[in-house]
Amino acid sequence: MMKKIIKSLVCLFLITALSNASVIAKISVNYSENKILATVPPTVTSPIYLCQNSVATPLTATPSGGGTLNWYSVLSGGVALAGAPTPSTTTVGSTTYYVTETILGVESSPRTPIVVNVVADNGTVNKPLVCDPSQILPADKNSSVFFDWGNVPGNPNAYNYSYSIQGGPVVTGSIGLSHWQIFGMLPGQSATLTLTHATLPCIPSQTLTCSVPCGASTTTPTFGTTPTSYCLNDVVVLPTTSTNGITGTWSPTSVDTSTMGTNIYTFTPNPTSFPCALATTLSITVEPIVPDFNDFPLCSGDVAPTLSPVSPNGITGVWNPPTVDNMNSASYVFTPDPGQPCTPSIKTINVTVNPSNNISSLDWTVTDAFTKNQIVTITNPVGANYLYQIDSGPFQASPLFENVASGLHSITVNDLNGCSQLTDSNVLVIGYPKYFTPNGDTYNEYWNISGLSDQSNCRIYIFDRYGKLLKDISPKGQGWDGTYIGQPMPADDYWFTVEYSEQNSIKKFKSHFSLKR
Repeated sequence: MMKKIIKSLVCLFLITALSNASVIAKISVNYSENKILATVPPTVTSPIYLCQNSVATPLTATPSGGGTLNWYSVLSGGVALAGAPTPSTTTVGSTTYYVTETILGVESSPRTPIVVNVVADNGTVNKPLVCDPSQILPADKNSSVFFDWGNVPGNPNAYNYSYSIQGGPVVTGSIGLSHWQIFGMLPGQSATLTLTHATLPCIPSQTLTCSVPCGASTTTPTFGTTPTSYCLNDVVVLPTTSTNGITGTWSPTSVDTSTMGTNIYTFTPNPTSFPCALATTLSITVEPIVPDFNDFPLCSGDVAPTLSPVSPNGITGVWNPPTVDNMNSASYVFTPDPGQPCTPSIKTINVTVNPSNNISSLDWTVTDAFTKNQIVTITNPVGANYLYQIDSGPFQASPLFENVASGLHSITVNDLNGCSQLTDSNVLVIGYPKYFTPNGDTYNEYWNISGLSDQSNCRIYIFDRYGKLLKDISPKGQGWDGTYIGQPMPADDYWFTVEYSEQNSIKKFKSHFSLKR
């Protein structure tokens, strides 16, 4: 009896186990089937706008689950197309295409539509894309640019854009406005925007670059410590960072020292790091090092200078001949010492010894006193080897000076070679003042003939227009103050006579002058 019970229990267990296994298998199959049936559709872009008669390309879709795409021209039924269809653009209108995705033999459902709109090419264009800094708030003037454009009436404000700042990463997006402001920029940086209409493909795209003004941020790279003169075949590396910290590049990129001459090298700052830095140039000269001695003149018989063994630019060497001949013109050769940088070249100078036209005496004449055109003439020395000067005026080749003012003057004679000079400061030109103004302003208060002050016996007599003697004065004194017996005389012309000595003879001169109040 017990064996029967045990046998029955075993059978019941087996039946239950087999039943559970069937259920598990069914559940597993159903789970697998449910997973296949949940295949997601492909990702598409819709609607698509094409310009009439434009060249179309096959439609595209992205398999979401990595399956196979299936293309249809109808929503349901029908046979899948051989591949992605290429829309026709010959007729204005709208056409819908469909796409599915198949994974493990199971096709997504329902079919995903792609609407293709073919629009007429009517020549419509957007109003020009412009930079409009006037739209920027003051706080954003140095950190943003503002693009503006006008929409044609009737066209939707639906645009796709792409832009980059200073050639950096490209940013894309869509906008429903007729302007776009880009923030987060630096002074001097530029942003380039490309604008296309999202729904009207026949409207041409526009591209424009706008820049943030540099304003006071403009700087110029400096290279004050960089040498500008090099020897032949020197190795030169120009610094890529200026002394004021600006990085950049050179053009040409390297310095050519294989030939002599001067070349210009342009430094262009890095536009990303230093958008407000200006390009600058550096003039590089390649030349052999030459001792910078110069030719010089020498007056015959002068003490000859000592030739220096060191040039002004620091090159040492020896001279041949070693001393200067102060009587004869000659050439002198300087040979640099060996072992100096850049291998300096030999230098030849010429010393010109000029004849010394020694001026030992100076003679001159002056026209008679009170002559209308007073002329000073130098009579010794004369000739082409001399230059002449009166007072502090310019030197001239002529020994004659005309219209010389009355008073004491100096004359100077120079040897043309600069080897001799003589001055005489006792050239007296005798004349008289044509007027005086005794009005109490302390200027030009007295009338006299000062050029005769060294003649003690000279007398000057002053008369009115009727011949009445008003004053008897000496040229050594202060002169006439314009009064008679203490009373001021009226403004008028007055006459004078003077007796004086000239060239060992007594002469008399008569003329008139004006008293002005």
